[in-house]
Amino acid sequence: MRPHSRTHRALPLALYAGFALAGSAAALAGTQPHPFVLTAYGAGPGGRDLLAGRYPAALRRLRARGGAGPDPKAFSANSCVAFEMTQHLRAAQSACDAAVLAADRARLDAGPRSGSSRISANRALAAAYADRAVLGWLRGDRHGARADLARAQALAPQAEFVRRNIAALKSHPLRAQAHGS
Repeated sequence: MRPHSRTHRALPLALYAGFALAGSAAALAGTQPHPFVLTAYGAGPGGRDLLAGRYPAALRRLRARGGAGPDPKAFSANSCVAFEMTQHLRAAQSACDAAVLAADRARLDAGPRSGSSRISANRALAAAYADRAVLGWLRGDRHGARADLARAQALAPQAEFVRRNIAALKSHPLRAQAHGS
């Protein structure tokens, strides 16, 4: 997955700009060889703002939306990323949990199909787990981050965002317990 490539509307795009949170984490992202990677749906609510690094604007668009609309998977995933990037960690937890549930539900709805639709559903669920793993690291929960990354890797073992987040988790010291709004 490339950050600005044209891809199917249902697939998340990786945010490869590194993990440029406001404040001290921004400095960490610029100096670390293995930045964390988040994924977002470019065609989903707030997606263009997320891909452009306009996280507060994405959050405003998502809040104005008032609900998931026709694609709860994209809405929840983009909300998860927007809340993480703006350091609203409690809200991010709810949004990331909802993203995992929505992606899992969509995967189950896809049924036992094989081929690209099953691979896409697995990658979408892997992206939700990988985003929640980054949140686990932000909150100081290395065990939870590892567990979510293991689930992501089982679903999409070749996904670059999974490999990059595994490398990032290994290379970054565990943050102190974060307190988000």
